[in-house]
Amino acid sequence: MRELDIKAMIFDLDGTLIKFALDVKSVRREAIAEIRKRGMNVENLSKLSVYSMLKVMKRRTDGRTLLNLKQSLWRIVEKFELKAAYEVCIQPDALQTIAFIKKLGFKLAIVTNNGRKATNIVIRKLGLEIFFDVIVTREDVEELKPDGWSIGRTIKILGIEARETVYVGDSVIDVLAAKNARVISVAVPTGISSIRDLIKAEPDYIICSLKDIEVLLNTPLHN
Repeated sequence: MRELDIKAMIFDLDGTLIKFALDVKSVRREAIAEIRKRGMNVENLSKLSVYSMLKVMKRRTDGRTLLNLKQSLWRIVEKFELKAAYEVCIQPDALQTIAFIKKLGFKLAIVTNNGRKATNIVIRKLGLEIFFDVIVTREDVEELKPDGWSIGRTIKILGIEARETVYVGDSVIDVLAAKNARVISVAVPTGISSIRDLIKAEPDYIICSLKDIEVLLNTPLHN
C-alpha cells in the first residue's frame, strides 16, 4: 500500500476489533416470534439476520406496518447486544495495531451494524474512544452493510476520498460493503467468516491477524 495515498483506516467492530458473543439464535427466534405474532408470513426467515428479515418483510407488508415491525425487531436485537456488550473482550493485537496506525497519522473510524448503546458501552469498557475520529452505528445510516452506505457516510465525515480509504473487516459482508463503497478491502479471518469464504469474496488483501496491517502498509497494491 505504500504507493497509495492512504489517509484513513475504517474498522468493523465485532469479530474484527472485539470478540462479541451475540446470541444470534435467540435473536432470530424472538424476531420470528414477533413477526408471527403479528400474523405475518415467516416463511424462509430462519437463517436470516434481522436486517435481512426486514428486507424480506418490506415486500410482504405496507410501509406503516413495516416501520412498527422494524422498531420492535431492533429492540430485540438491542436487548441481546447490551447483554453481550458487558461480556466483550478485545481481539489479540487490536489495541497495539490501532495505536500504531494512529501514531502514523491516519484517521481512524469504526463502522458497525451494531446499535449505538451497545457500541458506546464496548468502546468505553475497552478504552478505545481515544483512538477513533468517527464511529458510525446502525442508527446513523439508512442502509446497513453489505450496502456501502455506512462506509460512504464515514468517508464524507472524515473529509477524504474512497480511494484514500481502507476498510478492515472479518466477514464476507464487510468485503462486500467495502467493494460497494469502492474502498480498499482488507479481510481478517478472526470472526464469523471462514478463510475459504473470505477468499471467495475477493478482498484486495487477506491478512492472518490485525498485527499484519503494519506489514501491509508497506506493501504495494497488486491488481
